[in-house]
Amino acid sequence: METLPQILARNVALIPDQTFLIWEDERISHAEFGRRTARMANVLGAAGIGPGDRVGLYLPSTPMMAVAFWACQRLGAVPAPISAMFRQSELTAILSSSRIRALVTDAATQAYFDTIRADLPGDVPAFVTGGAAGAGDTDLDAAMKDAPDSFDDHPATPHDTAALFFTSGTTGRPKAIEQTHFNNCSSFRDMMVAHGTQYGRETYLCAVPLFTNFGLTVTLNLCAYTGGTMVLHERWDTERVLTDIARHKASYFGGTPTMYVYMVGGYDPARHDLTSLRVCTTGGSPVPQPVIRRFEELSGVKVSQVYGATETCGQNVMEPVAGLRKPGAAGLPVGSSRILIVDEDGQPMPVGEVGEVVIGGDCVTPGYADDPEATAAAFGPDGWRSGDLGYVDADGFLFIVDRKKDVIITGGHNIYPLEVESTLYQHGGVSICAVVPEPDEAKGEIPVAVVVPLEGREVSADDLMAFCRDNLAAYKVPRRIELIDDMPVEAAKIRKRDLVEALKSGGLDKYRKG
Repeated sequence: METLPQILARNVALIPDQTFLIWEDERISHAEFGRRTARMANVLGAAGIGPGDRVGLYLPSTPMMAVAFWACQRLGAVPAPISAMFRQSELTAILSSSRIRALVTDAATQAYFDTIRADLPGDVPAFVTGGAAGAGDTDLDAAMKDAPDSFDDHPATPHDTAALFFTSGTTGRPKAIEQTHFNNCSSFRDMMVAHGTQYGRETYLCAVPLFTNFGLTVTLNLCAYTGGTMVLHERWDTERVLTDIARHKASYFGGTPTMYVYMVGGYDPARHDLTSLRVCTTGGSPVPQPVIRRFEELSGVKVSQVYGATETCGQNVMEPVAGLRKPGAAGLPVGSSRILIVDEDGQPMPVGEVGEVVIGGDCVTPGYADDPEATAAAFGPDGWRSGDLGYVDADGFLFIVDRKKDVIITGGHNIYPLEVESTLYQHGGVSICAVVPEPDEAKGEIPVAVVVPLEGREVSADDLMAFCRDNLAAYKVPRRIELIDDMPVEAAKIRKRDLVEALKSGGLDKYRKG
């Protein structure tokens, strides 16, 4: 089993001149990427960062994030990507509890770090790119310019920690998910086989933030494992994504369902060509089947729904691109991954019955760093307890019903938002929707559907309500439907918690135009 530093060394030896990263008009070859990671590893090493030290990567999705991650691999340090969208309170929670030894930032994110550093329990030096470093910090660009472009890699073992990824922290203190080299390379192997990708021949387009597991592990690092080329976008821009797919003949695209909604809405046959695509995946939230089918018509490629998590390093279940396909199914287990459905006591459930989804296999991480209690609660001999509710049918297909914590309980009835959202997407006039709970004196909470209508379609709340009544049991029908113009989205995923807070504080006018 390879380790991550060996993947980089292999690519530099076998395909040194092939482009690894395309960033705007810049092309970075595998050899040049190797030199940049060596320079950064030398800079960090000279500052006293060594094997096992945790290095926070508080950066946007630029090549420097990729270089920093892989420089840590060469050094034997543990990269810990931090969302560039996090601000003072979120950053304080992470840096106060995770034993981060140093931080790599840019001019923008350093400004937020500077406001909290005095409150941290210890000194955390910053390595700053793209701007003037403050007193005591390192100008990373200048230091790398003078650093050697070769480095003797630390000899990692498969079971060493390769990276830490942080949960969002919405339910309390952020937890640091500990991924090993073995977990990562097992996941890369399984995904490469499942996708049928060929070494040195794939071009990936990544518009998912690199500080996420989806962007970093499942896209950037999978691209490195397969010796591919990656077109990197810092943020979502529908027109630019559609243009770059054709411009760079992208063969691989993985994105959230929201991204596919945007692409279908922005597609113009006179300007866009999606026929270079060969592998397309989507996951992370409910999949609007009409949108996916329309994208398949435009591109000529089957879109595979995938299911996985940061705790399991990536895509553990995948919808087959050939043979039997079941609309709404997450798919079949990939590679070494195993799926088990259990009840509240952890006992296996019969075929077809809903319970909690447990994922097992080589991809399952050791747990949450420095948090044995949370690890014991979520990880066991059968694998990781996902917190998702689902069932497996007689053919072995996994169906996700909803997040366990997202279930809305109304007057004793369980309502699964995913089911209601999937119904709304079938209407044909819905661009994006989310079903969220609103407190109710009589019933505890009620489901409210928040909908962005499809551009150019006249859609009313009454129309959508009637459609729901025709297609859902009475207790599942939203008690109210709110039409808005802009859905709160982060990293191309709907921020349901923002909608919940808006409803609690008086309404959704902030998401309407005038």
